[in-house]
Amino acid sequence: MRNDSIERSVNDSMLTIADYILKMIEQTKRQQELDIKRLAVGDDRSLLNEERAEAEYELYYAFIKERQPDLFEVKGDFVESFPVEKDKSFLQIFHKNGQFYGVYKHESKEAHKVTHGFQSKEEVLRSILGTSEFEKFRGQSFFLLKDGKAFSLQDNKQFRLNLVKPYKTRSFYESIEQARSFVVKEELKTDPKLRIQSLRRTLEEHYIPSDLIGKTVTLNSISKDDEGIRISFEEDEKERNIRLPDLAEKWMERVRDNPRMKVAFDELIMDSRSIGEGFLAFYGIEINKELQTRQHDFEMISNAEGSYIGKLSGDGRVKKLSPYFSEEEAKKQLENLTNYIQLEKLNERYIDKESGPTIEFMGRSEK
Repeated sequence: MRNDSIERSVNDSMLTIADYILKMIEQTKRQQELDIKRLAVGDDRSLLNEERAEAEYELYYAFIKERQPDLFEVKGDFVESFPVEKDKSFLQIFHKNGQFYGVYKHESKEAHKVTHGFQSKEEVLRSILGTSEFEKFRGQSFFLLKDGKAFSLQDNKQFRLNLVKPYKTRSFYESIEQARSFVVKEELKTDPKLRIQSLRRTLEEHYIPSDLIGKTVTLNSISKDDEGIRISFEEDEKERNIRLPDLAEKWMERVRDNPRMKVAFDELIMDSRSIGEGFLAFYGIEINKELQTRQHDFEMISNAEGSYIGKLSGDGRVKKLSPYFSEEEAKKQLENLTNYIQLEKLNERYIDKESGPTIEFMGRSEK
């Protein structure tokens, strides 16, 4: 049985909230559409949608904070948490008086209810997202549909308005394997080693010395001719010259106005459009190569059955290596396994094999 007091108070103001939000969104819609046309890179509709979704939620949050304080009365027993933005926001399930309900919690805001009361956790998830099948992987929550597609809460935050606006999934992955690969690729983009490898390959393509990567140089002069941009600079009191295929005009002006200006070499060369494009191409190659060839760490993965330890392959598939545990127990098992591997590596006894030997967990094992 639903919580009648919550449902009645929400329903009474539902149309008012919806009308208020739509009116405010309409007032900014034209300006946002003009702004998007000013973006340097194409017509980024996904960015526009994200900005509008955030503006819509901010209006909704302010409205219920003032008009629906009962939605912020989050009480009962905590059941489970589904990360939205890693370590920042969550969809949470609570249980009180035989009823389960959903809550949205962001680190900078007060938690508030996003559903009515239901008989089970699964009913809560289905009422918002249309499915109760999920997987939690590297701080993100993915939900699985019957056709095999998957979607993340991070890319589909409209559930926050569930009480006034029906949820509709906007962004999908073709499979859960594709979703896992995307998460790993995004993390690899922050790998400084891959960045340096890609930058070095790009410089070699343009016959530019790569020994200056990560260094600061003193610019003496910049001039332009038919062969490109000639740059004279000093590094460790040694004068050097290089040529770039092109360069933003701002550098030309800055050096003319500020002779002997100190700059980061990486920043200077990456302001060349040709080098930037080459870098992005090599960066993509390096990331894909790393994704396919690296020996990935053991992962803790959670789904409707429980949490287990698995091994990720380059195509996003996971080999299950342990029985199911509770989420807390799986974290402990993964920590123990990681510590064991580090110790074995120090003793030069550990060999990482994709289809490796049986791994023991708490006296139980899976192959």
